[in-house]
Amino acid sequence: MRNTRWVAVAGAMAATLLATGCGGGTGTGGTASSAIPTTSVAATTPTVFDQRAVYDEIIKVAIAAELPDTQLPGIGGPDSGPSPTPSTEEQRLQERGMACTAAWSAAVPPGDRTRDGFDKVVDTLIWKGWTAGKPEEKVGGKRSDDIIVRVTLKKRGWTLIASYNAMGGGSMGEILFFMATEDVCMEQFTEEELDQLFSAGA
Repeated sequence: MRNTRWVAVAGAMAATLLATGCGGGTGTGGTASSAIPTTSVAATTPTVFDQRAVYDEIIKVAIAAELPDTQLPGIGGPDSGPSPTPSTEEQRLQERGMACTAAWSAAVPPGDRTRDGFDKVVDTLIWKGWTAGKPEEKVGGKRSDDIIVRVTLKKRGWTLIASYNAMGGGSMGEILFFMATEDVCMEQFTEEELDQLFSAGA
């Protein structure tokens, strides 16, 4: 429950990073492979499965699925770099939260269709050892014809939420999120801190 709740917070943080131009994005346009060196998707899972390793695994699978690189910032990648020193409690909480998170996302313009690529990412993650729960799919969100798909996956102490949102059935574009949080890392947060993070991103 705490991990699922945190995904909403991480999503809000990703939106904040997009607005401020910060984060670990390596986008240059085109597909994900145009920005990140290609590596075989079948590569052996590293012995240390930390934030960078999880981020790299997500990226490699996105490359193999030919998902577009739309220059959204990521979390946990090689270009995350040092962030400005947090000056408020909210910023400090967000900084701690991002230390628990590895994420990649894409915002796709109308006309492009990425549902097949999204499904391929989920299938490949399962092939690479992630255990998936039952996919959740619904029609209706902010708009009555939104299509939203969410899959929860787990591997070696990490919980990953794969999310696909076709806004207006795709006529207004699509948003994909692949956000993983480390279970042990998330246990450092109290319920009150999670409330503050969730309220900040609501």
